[in-house]
Amino acid sequence: MAGSLTDLQKLLIRASKEIPEKALRVIGVEGKKFIEKNFRDQGFTDTTTKKWESRKNEDKHGRNITRYRTNRVGRSGSLNRYGSRTTDRAILVGFNTGGDKLKNSFKYIVSQGTGRVVFRSYKPYAARHNEGLKGMPKRQFIGKSEYLNRQIADKIKRELDLTLR
Repeated sequence: MAGSLTDLQKLLIRASKEIPEKALRVIGVEGKKFIEKNFRDQGFTDTTTKKWESRKNEDKHGRNITRYRTNRVGRSGSLNRYGSRTTDRAILVGFNTGGDKLKNSFKYIVSQGTGRVVFRSYKPYAARHNEGLKGMPKRQFIGKSEYLNRQIADKIKRELDLTLR
């Protein structure tokens, strides 16, 4: 009986050392997946998915900016260059950017000493889109979310079950 008690004690000591760093790693991975999911869904998921506002297709006079108005350059009513670039493109995805898109710019840093996970983007306009600053409509992709909390809790529970086997 004493052998099983010491084995349990060793298991608990090992788990107490491993779980904090595993939890931080899980938070980082699940947070990155959450950001990618929001870009894929083109909306922010809390308890439900709130879709992002679409691009504006009209100028301040109410005229469609994606179509030719006269036959001077192209056929009147057909898509102009801007319209052909934006019609089927996802929101918050630039034209002809290759892999250098906002959704690919996120990294996370795990700080073991402070026990924090920090998400960063090298794109200077990421906060403007996420928070809706300077006249930009709010198209949130990271923030407090019940969905994210549930995903993290489930993953940490699985990691804990694996550690305590």
